[in-house]
Amino acid sequence: MFHHSKILVWYQIAGQKIILGEAVSSQHLDAVSMWLTAPEETDQAGELGYRLSLFDDDGRQIANKAVSMLTADTLLSGNSKTSETRY
Repeated sequence: MFHHSKILVWYQIAGQKIILGEAVSSQHLDAVSMWLTAPEETDQAGELGYRLSLFDDDGRQIANKAVSMLTADTLLSGNSKTSETRY
């Protein structure tokens, strides 16, 4: 059911949203699974930095979370291992 959902990876700076790309589902994880396994950066919540936005099948944004640069890069590169050690 969620196979059309998507995750946008973006960076927030000076009140602007810079879209970096869309996370692509892998053979093992769909967008919702990738969203759930991506670790959230609690020290960045509400501030500048890398973010993920989860969208449903109808294109509505349903969730946001702050992430590390490593997590954002991992999702954009198509690697499904989002729970890697953060630097």
